[in-house]
Amino acid sequence: MKGRGSTTALKALVGVTALGVLASLPHLPVFHPERGDPWITAFILANYLAVFAMSWDILSGFTGQISFGQAFFIGAASYTGGLANAVWGWPISISIPIGVLAAVLLGFLVGFPTLRLRGAYLALVTLFLPILAVKLVSIERFARITGGGLGKAGLTPLAIVALRDFNNDGRIDRADLLLRYAKIQQLDYYYSLGLMAFVAVLLLWLARSKVGKIFEAIREDEEAVEAAGINAAKYKILAFLISSAIAGLGGAFYAHYWRSLVPSEMLSLDLSLKVIIAAVLGGMGTILGPILGAYFLILGKELLGRTVPSAFTLNLPPGWTTLIFIAVLLLVLRFARQGIIRLPLLRGGQRGRAWP
Repeated sequence: MKGRGSTTALKALVGVTALGVLASLPHLPVFHPERGDPWITAFILANYLAVFAMSWDILSGFTGQISFGQAFFIGAASYTGGLANAVWGWPISISIPIGVLAAVLLGFLVGFPTLRLRGAYLALVTLFLPILAVKLVSIERFARITGGGLGKAGLTPLAIVALRDFNNDGRIDRADLLLRYAKIQQLDYYYSLGLMAFVAVLLLWLARSKVGKIFEAIREDEEAVEAAGINAAKYKILAFLISSAIAGLGGAFYAHYWRSLVPSEMLSLDLSLKVIIAAVLGGMGTILGPILGAYFLILGKELLGRTVPSAFTLNLPPGWTTLIFIAVLLLVLRFARQGIIRLPLLRGGQRGRAWP
């Protein structure tokens, strides 16, 4: 027990230290938020992807219900909360909870009918959800409100406080403009980082609770759980609700970060696949693994695109960074089959438990 307590304290210390380092990034001299630093933007996107990946992990990594429709819940919250803000003028403090509520409701409507579906059957059903949502927002009758394929602009920025912290006489000099850009990007970064940290702590607590243990038991042997007198169906629906709530929370914030509703960003199947890749790459069933996977996915591609000399790209087709990065991902998965977080280096030399 003493060893376990010291290990937990060490992990907490490492987590707090990592969070402190991330919090100090915008103030390091290598970054230039006043110019719209692309690395800060990459970290913001990585934080949001980490939230989405953790929301998928609590459902698929812990209960084994493989879903390909995470973008559906992300987009549902984005559009519901975003339209409430942009069209009806509701403040962020109301529109974001409304978006989360919509995602939870849809999570129940999807989770309840699919209780008996497993494996490829559940994956196939959820695969169509983002596709259906894109078609729905593009229908001419709804496109007048949703903006159709072009999306809907006019959402209140999360960093609205930075926009108000300047003179309102319409005369803003260049110094004030650069300061505004710096404050907006920094606030966007801290919103995304704070949200990611909040979700990580919440889901880590949940994973260690009785509910989390039941989730894992359902993944290992659902029949044994039922035989023990536990209502597995109830907990599977609960997993869907928690997953959709976290995805919706991230999606609602994500829409206000973009300041617009873009189907290709919030409802696309590509987003669902990116979420799954981040979770699998980092380590399913760990909560912290998806964070590492999201950072590796976003920052790794950004790093590859900026560090490889352009001389080597002369004879390569457009999109060469994507092709090379896919090869890198496959190579990483070859040596980290259970995820980056389960590498012996990150587990003190111990082999990670195999995920079924």
